[in-house]
Amino acid sequence: MMRSEAEDLPATLIRGVSSEDTETTMSVMTPIFAGLWDHYIFWSLIVGGFAFGWLYHHSFWFTSKDGEKLPNVDEIKIGVFPKHNDDMRLEVAWTVLPFLLIVWLTYYSWGPLDAMWTSADGGIHGYECEEGQSSNNSVDSSGIISSDCYHVIEITGQQWFWSFDCLELGTSICDTGTETMEVYGSVPVLSLKKGETYLATMTSIDVTHAPWFQHLGTKEDTLPGQQTTLWLPISETMTEESMVLCAEYCGDAHSVMAAKLIAHN
Repeated sequence: MMRSEAEDLPATLIRGVSSEDTETTMSVMTPIFAGLWDHYIFWSLIVGGFAFGWLYHHSFWFTSKDGEKLPNVDEIKIGVFPKHNDDMRLEVAWTVLPFLLIVWLTYYSWGPLDAMWTSADGGIHGYECEEGQSSNNSVDSSGIISSDCYHVIEITGQQWFWSFDCLELGTSICDTGTETMEVYGSVPVLSLKKGETYLATMTSIDVTHAPWFQHLGTKEDTLPGQQTTLWLPISETMTEESMVLCAEYCGDAHSVMAAKLIAHN
């Protein structure tokens, strides 16, 4: 029975991957995502601790005992509208502080987004490599990869198959093939070199698809009649074998529209 979501398929379906290696081999936690996750969890704990601490403090501090007569500090009288109490400092604080936190989190998240959609003309991956030139990509402390240059490949989506084209690149830089995988059947294989960065120009010949390169943490729509692009920076620490799944529902066999990515030295 086919699953409706490709992401739910078990990692051990990859040919040659044992169950003992599943945890490390099929992890989709990229360094960029891990950094963002930790940062957002940190601020969630800070805000949650303050909010719930304030709540519990007031819940137990401002209580009265049965029969206790309390002073009428608000001068409440029957038939008279209650005295309005406000504190401008608190009003400003709980308006300005959340706003500043949102601005900071937006700024912090902007780096990975900028890296994801960097320009192909002099962005963090430079310009297209000349013949024989290497990307020599490197990873900074936040997980963002930069390169001297990049190679161009093509990806075409169709129901329910991926087509990869290395164009004029040598087989040591880019190669394609097919392989049989349990459940998925015959799937295309894209072999890319570690330390090199690739710009995939993509299109679809029928409906909208979206190749999801699991271990790169990237995906982008492929649209019929339009060209989209997706950066594929293959670092030296990239997992040797990983899956490419379709992340945009495209019909009956969407959940088995798969491919295999091999990162080689």
